Amino acid sequence: MDLRCPKCNSTDLKKVSLIYQEGTYHTRTRTGIRGLLYADGGPGVLVGRTTTHGSQQSALSKRLSPPPKWSYAKLVLWSVVVTLVALVLYAQHVMSSPAPASSLPVKLYVVFAPVVLLLLLGTVWRHNHSTYRRKYDLWNASFICDRCGTVNQQTIL
Repeated sequence: MDLRCPKCNSTDLKKVSLIYQEGTYHTRTRTGIRGLLYADGGPGVLVGRTTTHGSQQSALSKRLSPPPKWSYAKLVLWSVVVTLVALVLYAQHVMSSPAPASSLPVKLYVVFAPVVLLLLLGTVWRHNHSTYRRKYDLWNASFICDRCGTVNQQTIL
């Protein structure tokens, strides 16, 4: 297999997914302390434990990260936020109007909000099952040149 960079014709190519993995570090450490404590109040026992989680990523790894999936949870959270804001605005409008307020805006919201939410959920589902898959496949077939830094897609036979 002879993979070459289209820009500089170098054979020094690395797979983008490998560069991404090499530049991402995940750590999990546990520390503990035990001891005796002598003070004016008398002896005591000192015991403690902590767990630390973390991750570190190089700039190149961050730049070559895979395409993200869209989150259903964020969509639902934003719809709840929009619903609460609309409810507060409607309540404020009802409280400030002297005459009896119309319930038409609430009825329209009850009808159209679920329809819009379903359309957005369908859009997220479509992205995660078709667009994301295509972008991920392109990312997975990408190589970076060690000499000039060009990122391109290569087909491996």
